Formats: sequence, C-alpha cells, structure tokens
Amino acid sequence: MVGIFFIDAISRRLRRKNREKKLCLAAQWPVAKAEINHWQVLSADEDVVSPGVTYQIEAGFHFKINGEYYGGYLRSVALTHHEAESKSTGSPSVNIRYNPANPDETAVLAEDNLGSLPFRILSG
Repeated sequence: MVGIFFIDAISRRLRRKNREKKLCLAAQWPVAKAEINHWQVLSADEDVVSPGVTYQIEAGFHFKINGEYYGGYLRSVALTHHEAESKSTGSPSVNIRYNPANPDETAVLAEDNLGSLPFRILSG
C-alpha cells in the first residue's frame, strides 16, 4: 500500500514540474484577448482541493489569430460549490498566451488576469 502512495507522490511531482516548465515557456508567448463561452463546475483536482473547498470552475474560451479561431480551457482555484455556481456566469474576456508556432497550445497566467474575473485562476 505504501508503494502506491509513493508512486502517486512521484507522479504529482512530475506533473507539477512539467506544468512549471510549460508556464516558464508560456511567459514569453504573445498575449491575446479571449472570450469565455462555456462554464462548468467540477470536483477540484487533488492538487488544489482542501477541506470545505472541493470544487473548481472550468471555463472554455476562444480567440482569433489571423482570421482563425482557436480555443482552450482555464480552471479556477478551489471554491465552495455555492461560490463556483454563482461566479460561473457571463462571457468575460481573459488574457491568454499562445504559442506562435502552434496557436492551439495555450496557457492562462493568473498574473495576466488579476481582477478580470470574479474568481482567482490557476496558471496553466
């Protein structure tokens, strides 16, 4: 049983390191304005869940580069169910970063979106 927890810990650490690496690269990418077009309240990822705050908002967005539409998703920090339900409305704009070599590859950085949404987001 201990081996499973050890493997899970290693797996989480590798995911976190890969995410941090992607975010460092994405910080150099161009910024585009995207519009949220879909909201969903989900159970929070195990990396962000804590007692009493077990939900996240996932928002789908789209943006346009050189006449072509692209999209992606962003996630909130962990929230209560009531917060997630009440704050996942409208179609606000968000700043996203996209890979100029492949605009389907996007990242949403929390520091690019301070105050633009009624909730904090996770960079990713």
